[in-house]
Order: sequence, then structure tokens, then C-alpha cells
Amino acid sequence: MAKKMFANPRDYAMKLSQLVQTTEESGSNVAEYFEKIRTAIDEDQVAEMPKAEFAEISVEFDDVVEVYKKAADDLDQMKAPVRLIGVHGSLKKTFRDYYDATVAMANALDVNKQQVDVTAFDQSEQDQDQLMEEFMKQVRRAFQMVM
Repeated sequence: MAKKMFANPRDYAMKLSQLVQTTEESGSNVAEYFEKIRTAIDEDQVAEMPKAEFAEISVEFDDVVEVYKKAADDLDQMKAPVRLIGVHGSLKKTFRDYYDATVAMANALDVNKQQVDVTAFDQSEQDQDQLMEEFMKQVRRAFQMVM
């Protein structure tokens, strides 16, 4: 029996919705840690943060990177309905770029020296904002095409 090459539109929409929900929940969970480090950077207080707090922020960033990696891999493995192949390709690329931006932010934190590469951190923040906005536009487009 031959494998199905393309997804059922309803199944695709459901899987995409679950991926978006997981991504949004993960972003919400890490937001408080982002705000702590963003405030410390803005107030030039990174070195004065308790070491345990800085390490916790770094761990939370690493954890969310793993969630986004799994989401990017899942998106890569998803089969799209034939009419969504182009949109799905754009979704995959945009989300993979988003994941790469989250890696850059996590890597901007040096726990051993308790320092932040502010240039890399700021660039990652800008990239993440732009890429998530683009990703959500593509998701809305995909849902409109499925309906």
C-alpha cells in the first residue's frame, strides 16, 4: 500500500494549531526570565545579579530552545495538503530561522563569566520579534487556505 504523500487539510490544521499553541505557551513561560535579564541589561546590573538567578535564566532559555527545536523538527516532518506546499515551505523556513534566533539569544548568556553579549542578545530579540510576526502571518494564511 502506498503512503499518502499529502496531508488531509483538517489533520494539517490540527497539527499546526498544536505546534503554534506549544510555541506560544513556551514563549509565555520564558517571558518572565527574559524580562529579568532584559531589565538587568538595560540597567547595567547583569554582574550584580545573584549567580543562581542568572544561571536559572540561562537554563530556562536553554529549555525553551529545546522546545523550539522539537517544534521546528516536527514542522519539517509534517506533510502539507497539496495546495499548502508553498506556504508550508515558508512556515518551515521562518520557524527554523526563529529557532536559530532563540539559540543565538541563549548563547549570548555566559554563565561562567555572568556576562551577556548584548549585541547578539539585542539582535536576537529583534530577529525573534520579526520572525514570529512573519510566522504568525503565514499561519493565518495557511488556516485561511485550509478553510
